[in-house]
Amino acid sequence: MNKIGTDKPSKAPAAAAAKKLPGLLKKSYSKEELEKKILDRIYIPADRKFVEGYFTADKEHEDRLRISYGMQIEKKDFKRLRRIAKDVRAQKFGIKFVPLAAAAGFVAVLCIVIFLFKDIVVKKIIVSGMQRVFSAKTEVGYVDFDILGAKLEVKNLQQADKNDVMKNLFQAGDVAFDFNLTELLCGKFDAENITIADVRTGTDRKTSGYLPPSKNKEEKKKTKDADRKQNELTAKAEAKLASMFSGYTPENIIKNIQANLKSPAAAEEAGKTVGPLVAKWKNRPAAVEKSVKDFSDSADKVIHADWSKVNDPVKLKEALENVNAVVSQGQKLKNDTAAILSDFEADSASVAVLSRKMTDAVASDRALADAEINKFKTLKDEGVRGVFDDTLDAFMYGLFGEYYPYIDDGITLAARLASSSGKSAAGKKKTSRRMKGRDVQYKKDTVPGFLVQKAYGSGTGWTVFAEEISSDPDKRGRPAVFAAEFSADGVSNSIRAVVDGRTAAKNPLFSADYTGTGFPVSVTISDSYGMNAVSVVRCRISGSADGSFNADGSVDMNNLRIATPDFEPAVICGVYRKAVDSFTTLKVDFSAGYTKAGGMNITLGTDAGDRFALIFRNLFNSEMTEITAAAKEQVAALLSEKTNGIMGEIAQFSNMQSAIKLQQSNLSAVNSQLNSVKKDITDRLVKETGGKAARQAIDVLGGDDVSGKLKGFFGQ
Repeated sequence: MNKIGTDKPSKAPAAAAAKKLPGLLKKSYSKEELEKKILDRIYIPADRKFVEGYFTADKEHEDRLRISYGMQIEKKDFKRLRRIAKDVRAQKFGIKFVPLAAAAGFVAVLCIVIFLFKDIVVKKIIVSGMQRVFSAKTEVGYVDFDILGAKLEVKNLQQADKNDVMKNLFQAGDVAFDFNLTELLCGKFDAENITIADVRTGTDRKTSGYLPPSKNKEEKKKTKDADRKQNELTAKAEAKLASMFSGYTPENIIKNIQANLKSPAAAEEAGKTVGPLVAKWKNRPAAVEKSVKDFSDSADKVIHADWSKVNDPVKLKEALENVNAVVSQGQKLKNDTAAILSDFEADSASVAVLSRKMTDAVASDRALADAEINKFKTLKDEGVRGVFDDTLDAFMYGLFGEYYPYIDDGITLAARLASSSGKSAAGKKKTSRRMKGRDVQYKKDTVPGFLVQKAYGSGTGWTVFAEEISSDPDKRGRPAVFAAEFSADGVSNSIRAVVDGRTAAKNPLFSADYTGTGFPVSVTISDSYGMNAVSVVRCRISGSADGSFNADGSVDMNNLRIATPDFEPAVICGVYRKAVDSFTTLKVDFSAGYTKAGGMNITLGTDAGDRFALIFRNLFNSEMTEITAAAKEQVAALLSEKTNGIMGEIAQFSNMQSAIKLQQSNLSAVNSQLNSVKKDITDRLVKETGGKAARQAIDVLGGDDVSGKLKGFFGQ
């Protein structure tokens, strides 16, 4: 409806005047000419009928046909007529000799260039490709690419070993390729058969085969991932060792005991009393000794005099007076010494109490030390199994980190061999094109751009086989297979790999079974950790196009040597090292994998941790005597350090008392001898002065002043 309520008239279809058609369709034709020049060159029946319908009788010429000059033709039909006319004109045939000559000349020059430089180009391709794969120099002595004979021959092919640049990984005397020339002319390489002869391994080189490394960023990331995990595991093992055995040292036993020692406090308390007393009495023993010695020297003159020859009563009287004076002096010295000892014993009682306290404190501390040391005889080694397991995990991460680039190269190569037909079909936009109106039967295309149908080589100590290596497995409908057995550097290798790059395949992109006998295991982590062995390796590897992979297998190691860093305490380190050294053989089952999201992950299956814990425990028990003896020596040294000072002062005080008592004993002996001399002189005096009467007089007089009292008796 329009604005005023009436129906809107329908719009007439767009049209074009027939006079604007291409000249081919504006001409007038007889029926035969129309058939020959136009209709016979239209191969689609619908188009033929469509064009024929527009040709009607020419009003100006009888028996001729044309499209009416004043006709109005719908736009869509007009375009269709123009397109058909264009296709008809394109079918005109004629030879243009100048372009033909130019094209022929170009083809001739191209053929000459190809035949002149084909061998050089092929050689460059071989060298470049192999150097990219093996990361070492490749040398080719001779290449003969016979296009017409459908054969490629390579002689004296040498591939350097990147791990030993002065050795060849392998050297092939002759490699021959038989290819399909028909497919080659279609731009495809189809090697129907490859034979390899005169292959040698480990030959010497005259020049270095070193090439600068060209790792991509993803490989570096994966290597760093393995390094990071092995470093984390070794750090974890070292931390666990440090925490487990930090208390198994005499020094730590001392620290545990020091907090509960009684000797230091008792020594400090005794020192406040004993020290001043030692200072007070330190000179007395020498003084007493001097007094007693001086007295003994003077008394010796009296004691050792020969009184048996003195008969004169007067001289005997004088001798008795002298002896009596010395005896009185000795008695006085005796009383003084007794007084000194009496004062000393009062102080000695205090020292004795303190000495007993010190003795009790030392005994208590020794008992405490023994109890603490005995606690360490029970080893808490629950974590030692985990330490060894972590160390093995770190070594396996190091091993896989070393060989991962080879796995990655294999997966990358397999991804290149995967079918690209699906991607190509999805990437190309389908366009409709006009085809000739006749049926053509096509043979199914089963040859991709690159194909090696079968390759085989054998020699002394090696065989290699490959089949269905192609750039588009979907066209072949079969996976690529590679198998090889060879010995190199004392290692016997057997590998079978399958690359299934078909888009509809349910199998993994890459799978391989490998067995290596005499396989060298050499892993170094920093400067402290190392593992070396000769092993038998069995594993199955499967990988996907995204770079992830899984590997399952086992490593059976012989002549195993494991290096670990030193740690404290030295005694425990020695036990740990002996336990590690006891592992000369070891079998480890493993399951490893890598994903971009989770990085590298390895799980080991082995009883090595349990075996290590048992060996370690037995060795530790045998070393415990040494540990406890060292601890006891340390404790004894500590107690000696804490108590030697005060115990020395107590001993010094006791020695002073003993010295004074010794002088007292010496004085008593001298006094006893003096009394004996006094009695002897008295008896002789009595005998010489009248016997009984004199004895009675002396007995009556008595006392110390005998000589004075005898004066009246002698009348003097």
